[in-house]
Amino acid sequence: MIRVGVRNTQDYLNTKRWDKTEYTIEKVTFDWCDESTYDIALEDVKTVFVTTPMQPSDWDVHFLKFLDACHRAKVKKIVKLSFYHSIKSKARNFSSEECTSDPIHVCQFVKKHALCDADLILRQEFNSTILFATHLMSNVFCYGFDREGLKKDKEFYGASQGKHVNYVSPNDVADLAIKAILDKSHAREGYNVLGPFPLMDVEVAALLSECLHTAITYVEKPIGFFEKDTAALENIKASGMEKDFPHGDFKRVMNRSPQSFREYLKDKSRFSPIERMVVGAFAPMHLDELKVVHEEEKEEIEAADGGEGFEVKAKAVEEDASDQVDVVAQ
Repeated sequence: MIRVGVRNTQDYLNTKRWDKTEYTIEKVTFDWCDESTYDIALEDVKTVFVTTPMQPSDWDVHFLKFLDACHRAKVKKIVKLSFYHSIKSKARNFSSEECTSDPIHVCQFVKKHALCDADLILRQEFNSTILFATHLMSNVFCYGFDREGLKKDKEFYGASQGKHVNYVSPNDVADLAIKAILDKSHAREGYNVLGPFPLMDVEVAALLSECLHTAITYVEKPIGFFEKDTAALENIKASGMEKDFPHGDFKRVMNRSPQSFREYLKDKSRFSPIERMVVGAFAPMHLDELKVVHEEEKEEIEAADGGEGFEVKAKAVEEDASDQVDVVAQ
């Protein structure tokens, strides 16, 4: 049996996707800010896969209490999703003159993960595994501002300034998590989980256009457009440091290459309810090319390698019903 803990058991998981499975799935209420939900959610659970939300932003102050609840429930294994190299935020001494901080390690969102990762590592009663992942490809559908921008204005927002970004497929994160859960050899391990190669956000918009059969425009937003944690992640993207990230541990552990952004978008059978809802909101259209717009200057931006921007024109053409994706209501 799989027990899924979410804040809203009625709206978020009330979809057919959870019925067509070989496992029995039980939906229970779990709220990081309500510690009274911990014990009920963890009753008879032996293995926990922990993902944390962007909101509420103070989930981290409850993490020790969550680990205490896991101890009371006699949980044996915890697999936690973290951010790339977050543990270094705990280890580095920023007061030292020899240490030069970078955008990853000044990000409060990353520091929160670092502190919680360290707390988990220190708890010897758990066989823990930590997955240090970069930006999830699914963020383009799951962040509220991106979801509304795509559906309402056919726009994808960012502040990466034409730099290359390393996006990782949530399917790869899930596959590695399952392997860590089922295989005891991954206990007390940490793995860097990255995509196969970095992309510019203009290229992501082109792939979204291809997937959604709709011309999607990449719009470069000022950093003030984003809330605090998201702005910090956009600053990481804009630093350009992700172009030179190593390949990570995925291929070595899983014996296959990580999914590309195009492969992720084509793998609709593994979409979450939110991803299906967004993709299903678009009618099929044919494309020619993609237009890139800068929010402040309203000019076409050039690609990072000096190439010219390119423009998309779309003509609405009905396609086969087999290409349609069902809309999932939340």
